[in-house]
Amino acid sequence: MTHQEFYEDLLRIPGLKILSVENEPKKIILRCQTDSGACICPQCGEPTSIVNQYDSRQVRDLDISGKEVWLYLRIRQLVCPVCNRYFNESPDWIMPGKSYTKRQSKWVFDMCAKQPFTEVGALLNMSHKTVERLYYAEAKARINLSERYAKVRKLGIDEIAHRKGKQDYVCVLTDLERGIQLDVLPGRKKETLIAHFQSLGHEFCNQIEVVCCDIWRTYINVAKECFPNAEVVIDRFHVVKALNGVLDSMRKGLRKDFKDDPCFKGLKWVLFKRPEKCQPGELELVEKALEKSWELQEVYELRNTFNSMFDIATSKSQLTKQLDHWIAHASALCNKFLDSFLKTLQNWKEYIAAFAQTGITNAATEGLNNYLRYFKRISFGLPNFEHMRIRILIGTS
Repeated sequence: MTHQEFYEDLLRIPGLKILSVENEPKKIILRCQTDSGACICPQCGEPTSIVNQYDSRQVRDLDISGKEVWLYLRIRQLVCPVCNRYFNESPDWIMPGKSYTKRQSKWVFDMCAKQPFTEVGALLNMSHKTVERLYYAEAKARINLSERYAKVRKLGIDEIAHRKGKQDYVCVLTDLERGIQLDVLPGRKKETLIAHFQSLGHEFCNQIEVVCCDIWRTYINVAKECFPNAEVVIDRFHVVKALNGVLDSMRKGLRKDFKDDPCFKGLKWVLFKRPEKCQPGELELVEKALEKSWELQEVYELRNTFNSMFDIATSKSQLTKQLDHWIAHASALCNKFLDSFLKTLQNWKEYIAAFAQTGITNAATEGLNNYLRYFKRISFGLPNFEHMRIRILIGTS
């Protein structure tokens, strides 16, 4: 087997004939030509194999043994006898108008999944701007939003900061059944959300069965207005997080009152844990702190009871009654930290209790939001919203 035949067999590109091989220290140059027979005229659609002249084109393919592979391709210029149109042949394995093959494009795209464009460019000896343009062009071709929206039944709505510290938020939509990012919207204002959902049509709005969100009036009002068949659920995680915030506020106060007492040091995250998930040493730390403050103990037990109610709830009406009893018991404490939470719980009780009917939480959205932050970090921030949106949708699909 000759060198030419070896590389032809290795590349496996239909119709490619290798004429010579040049093996340099950092790259392999393959001088070649195509043998694809007749081509279709782009103007009239008639086949032709009449060659007017030859042109040359340099195309990069996948690396071999750490060396760049360049195809110095002899391209035919054909003439159509029907319409007298002159055109160059365009092999279907080369990216149209680009200097790399389709499989090279796919490889660069895959490398960008977990790495910044600058790193991929350095690894492949390509301009990071070329890598960036390649990535976004490939990503746009892969995203099929109509297919994503067609299958969603249970919708999660949340937000993430676009530019931290600037009060600049984007709205994140999640398919809670499939656990995938559905879309990212440029803002979380009511008019932005309503316009987006209405643009998807009545069929989409009518197919939504559950909408899960945090305690944000805009999301709830939008869900009620846009999705007539949906049950609106306030995410259990955000409610418990607010209750844990009450415990933390009390801990901070006790930390100031008992500065020299070691039992309130390093207590925060242990206090947030469920008792059954605590290690023996952690439980001992919690018990010592609770012995010092009966009020902290009462709120801690209320938090545990609150979690248990959601664990065993079987219907919305049952959970609503249990929440009423819980609110009555908690109100009797007259705790200034707890009163604000009780007011929130009373105002949104209907949507919080809906968890028992659906069993839906926004956990998938919260988990995917961690990926969003990761993509922003490896990209050194994404000030361009559309670029951030594309990177998120591709990276979490």
